Amino acid sequence: MGRVKEGWRYFAEQATELPNVREMMHEWDRVVQFSLSGEDPFYLTFSKGTVTISDGTHEKPDLTLEGPEDVFYRLMTGELDLMRAFMLEQFKFDGALRDAARFAEIGDAVRGSVKFPP
Repeated sequence: MGRVKEGWRYFAEQATELPNVREMMHEWDRVVQFSLSGEDPFYLTFSKGTVTISDGTHEKPDLTLEGPEDVFYRLMTGELDLMRAFMLEQFKFDGALRDAARFAEIGDAVRGSVKFPP
């Protein structure tokens, strides 16, 4: 398992345990696909205030994130600023901007509440 996927597995476990994050995920039923160079594809399913991680490629994700594994690892740890990376075209996304923004907010809330990644 790649380090980004492992980090998001931990994220999924922690997000469900944090009341403020569960509230952010409530009524935000979406699938976020990761398509990273250097790592097998995986996706996160947000549903009814919970999040799960699955291997593979989802048939119809709401948001797809693409780019180098290293960029997403540094984004995940907070070493790399999201807006800076986006403006420098270090990654791209396909989907609604509001979904990308909500996903970033949820990730920031988890990272701000627990040691992320472990």
